[in-house]
Amino acid sequence: MPVQDAALAPDGPPRSTCRRALAHRPVALPRAQEIHALATRIRGDLKVMLPEAQERADQFLPGTTQWYCWEGLIENARRELAEGPGGGLYSAFTHMQALAWSAELIAPRLEE
Repeated sequence: MPVQDAALAPDGPPRSTCRRALAHRPVALPRAQEIHALATRIRGDLKVMLPEAQERADQFLPGTTQWYCWEGLIENARRELAEGPGGGLYSAFTHMQALAWSAELIAPRLEE
């Protein structure tokens, strides 16, 4: 079933996708289709960002504050990517938000 929501179009910047995923403070959860579409998009964005993030981390001496900061962000993102959305709508929702937080923390540092 194709996604009809124009806000989920694949041509938007990664950070706007993250903001959309993080903006939900629902009384009722978003539709499963929307959660899946956002999570899929954010997963793709993270997979593109991680190699560059690793290159940045590798520029610092292991054990330095900067190195630990980058490695922590990278490991957190990898862990979130490795986990699945779970068996229910709420677990899929929280997983989508965790992916979005990882991307939101890495993206601005890559723009520096």
